[in-house]
Amino acid sequence: MPIEPSPPASPRVPDDNPAERLGSWKAIAAYLQRDVSTVQRWEKREGMPVHRHLHAKLGSVYGFRSELDAWWHDRRLRLEPRRERPVRRRSLAAAGFALLFVIAVVVVASLQRTIGTGPTISSLAVLPLDNLSGDPAQEYLADGMTEALIGRLAQIQTLRVVSRRSVMTFKGNRKPLNEIGQQLGVDALLDGSVQKSGDRVRIALQLIHVGTDTHLWARSYERGVGDTLKLQAELAYAVGEEIRIRLTADERARLASNTEVNPLAHQEYLVGRYHLWRDDEENLKQAITHFERATKIDPGYAPAFAGLSHAWWALGMWGPMSLEAAESPARAAAQQALTLDSRLAEAYVVQADMKRLYDRDLTGAEMMVTRALALDPNNVDAHFTYALTLMALGRFPEAIGQIESAEQLDPLSPAIQSVFGRILYRARRFGDAVPHLHRALELEPGLASVYVRLGDVYDQMGQYDHALAAYQKAAGEGRIYHARLARIYARMGRTADAKQTLRDLETTPGGVPPGYGAAAYAALGDRDRAFALLFAMVDRGGDEPLYLTVDPPFDILHADPRWHELLRRVAAPSKR
Repeated sequence: MPIEPSPPASPRVPDDNPAERLGSWKAIAAYLQRDVSTVQRWEKREGMPVHRHLHAKLGSVYGFRSELDAWWHDRRLRLEPRRERPVRRRSLAAAGFALLFVIAVVVVASLQRTIGTGPTISSLAVLPLDNLSGDPAQEYLADGMTEALIGRLAQIQTLRVVSRRSVMTFKGNRKPLNEIGQQLGVDALLDGSVQKSGDRVRIALQLIHVGTDTHLWARSYERGVGDTLKLQAELAYAVGEEIRIRLTADERARLASNTEVNPLAHQEYLVGRYHLWRDDEENLKQAITHFERATKIDPGYAPAFAGLSHAWWALGMWGPMSLEAAESPARAAAQQALTLDSRLAEAYVVQADMKRLYDRDLTGAEMMVTRALALDPNNVDAHFTYALTLMALGRFPEAIGQIESAEQLDPLSPAIQSVFGRILYRARRFGDAVPHLHRALELEPGLASVYVRLGDVYDQMGQYDHALAAYQKAAGEGRIYHARLARIYARMGRTADAKQTLRDLETTPGGVPPGYGAAAYAALGDRDRAFALLFAMVDRGGDEPLYLTVDPPFDILHADPRWHELLRRVAAPSKR
């Protein structure tokens, strides 16, 4: 419940004071720490002050904090005679992060207590917490708290927790909660809000069972800036012991453990994570800036170094710089993250990325990613990276199992659906690959890379017209598009068109892209040029050579003696 108020000096608050206005049923319910149906009932039966207006921009109902505080002051003993008064605020920037330890334990406890006495819950989604501060600049805080809460709960092996990327598609979405739950394929939803005002932060949460569309509980937590994380960790552990959560000893230790973090460093980290998930050059640069600030403020903060490593290699993959140019800062940050915290799952994931992208050490990558999954079984990036590693090793049943796990944790990710299709393509299950690639396009229409992969599948199925149509929708891919076009022409028997397309490519900036051009020359029967391009690709670096042995277009080269020399070079990359 809200902090015990003093009766207001005036029963009304001016409409131009946004800090006093609660502009929806949900905001009013969060302030009073009840569900919407309860506060609507209180308005009808208890005279709770709620106002209505016709101004569409402001919403259909609103309330004022001072009026609600005064009303609650008068009715509290009658409506809640046995409930203890709330503890007065103690102490976020970093304390908000600590607060999630308490929340995570209570959420798990509530879920565990439903076993045998209520609906069975084995999967959960944390919906994006609403920012009720009235300040758009605080959006990062709501998003960061959402991600941190997901990460804390995801450490429980017996609970499947949907990843941030899927739940963030519902940010600002007003779909019915049971419909969202069904779309995400979970038993329960955790919905709520974050409100920062001065040196105080309030988090209000409600747990909803999807199948019955019922509220299992609603709670609210309030702290002030500057409280220590250690105190909150001890409280989380104490609550867990009191309600006897069914966790392993290791899970108990990780849930209750905590490290002091500078509040300003944690704030920079949250802003960095906010930009990291946007996967474009400008946002990745912003992510690097904020992660670096976090590491300077608190040089012992391991998650900031893990985020920094991820941001650097992603910039090398998707930005204007080369993957090779990003190697040094990405490696240094990855190593520092692991040095600082050997129990941080994200540190092992970025180590696996280093081994896969730069060392072509698939065995080492597998060791790192399995360690990450042992620490955090719901880490979607770990499942995704493991699927890529197993695909490169040709262990397709296992790769499919890992990408299925990633899909369960992130059901609305076009990237996961696209990679799922790619794994099935390389497993020679072409017909099964098509639905996943179409699903990726449903989730994000117009993705050129997905159309390219769809064209590859149709090519192997001998449906050349469909392949050409798919490639044409990815024409923005430039040289890659034309190289694939040349291969299709060769497979269709249009040899002259294939050769002319390749000649045209040779005169363009960058020339013939090695991997795709090699596939075209292989289709034309020109093995000398195909191998020349493949050796150039292997010497260039990156992870593309790892998939040579499993790529269908190169099956016709396996009998050539040069193939074994090529694989030897892939396995022993030159040190740059």
